[in-house]
Amino acid sequence: MPYVRQTSHIDRVRDLIAGRIVNPGADAARLASSYRRSLNDYRLDPASTTGPRILSGAELRAIQQAEEGFLRSTGDCLPRLHVMVREAGYCVILANAHGVTIDYAVDQDQRKQFRKAGLYLGSCWSEDEEGTCGVASVLLDHEAITVHKTDHFRAAFTGLTCSAAPIFSPHGDLIGVLDASALASPDARDSQRLVKQLVRQSATLIEDGYFIKSYSHCSILLAHRNRHFAEVQPEMLIAVDAQGSIVAANRCARQAIEGLACLPRPVAEVFDLRPERLFDARASHHLLSLRLVASGAWLHARVRAPIRSTPARVSIRPTPTAPVTENYSEQELAERTRIINAMSATKWRPLQAAAMLGISRATLYRRMKYLHIVPPHRQ
Repeated sequence: MPYVRQTSHIDRVRDLIAGRIVNPGADAARLASSYRRSLNDYRLDPASTTGPRILSGAELRAIQQAEEGFLRSTGDCLPRLHVMVREAGYCVILANAHGVTIDYAVDQDQRKQFRKAGLYLGSCWSEDEEGTCGVASVLLDHEAITVHKTDHFRAAFTGLTCSAAPIFSPHGDLIGVLDASALASPDARDSQRLVKQLVRQSATLIEDGYFIKSYSHCSILLAHRNRHFAEVQPEMLIAVDAQGSIVAANRCARQAIEGLACLPRPVAEVFDLRPERLFDARASHHLLSLRLVASGAWLHARVRAPIRSTPARVSIRPTPTAPVTENYSEQELAERTRIINAMSATKWRPLQAAAMLGISRATLYRRMKYLHIVPPHRQ
């Protein structure tokens, strides 16, 4: 892993803390604060050239199992982001709220190089262990950031560029960090602006996916200020329970709509609408125009009906040719088809299929289990 001379890097860390660097960049205050904690609180060595701590397989599996609901909500966001940035030499990692990498997407032929740099499943990126880095900065400040090359606290990572963004739960708690990292990139920090924006958008998609899964038992308003985007790209998600009360809203909705800061709250106090209209069977097939009580502005929304849970079936194993599809979203059905096609093309060899899909083998196994994909020889 390339890195600058240790003595030069130590001098830069001290100069940034002391404010002696000319044109340090927009995130200089965040970096300097992190540098101070890394030096004074955690007693870390900026000259260190060793990689991050990587958990054992058993430790990682236990964490992934605990994060199963979060991992399911990511869908195919990681491989889709990776497709956008892979040509520029990036990998994509997903860390939990403790900075542990629980999923990633990387080109098969670059996996060894990224693993050597510490960008691998089970790697730990908390600030108290690794100092200033993309994941650690987001965990502490809850804001997206690009930590570019020598911005990193430890000399081991001064060849990396990392753009990271937070992922929040429906209640506003930080549950994870999405990060795109490259082993080599242009020296100018401005070269990372587009990657940072792509990461931020993908993090929002994961966040909204987690919201929908968390409130699948509720009616969900998929809303937009422009009626033409309400169905194809809703920006606001609002969950309404069976009693007609708003019980949750995503970040965009909370920022745009007055009165969603304190929930639950009756629908009629926020929208000029009788809650019965939301539960009408026709609402899920047509757009609703909703007027906000506080401002008089209009939103346009489609209603996603609650998903009714079905009793578990004993001794019945779904097969790829006869799937149980009624509880899957269109996105999950499309993902299921992609996985089956990849597995069939590689004669049901998981390692080759995972490489074709741009995901890890562990992720492939997890998605197959969730989507009830069973190899022919196990039916």
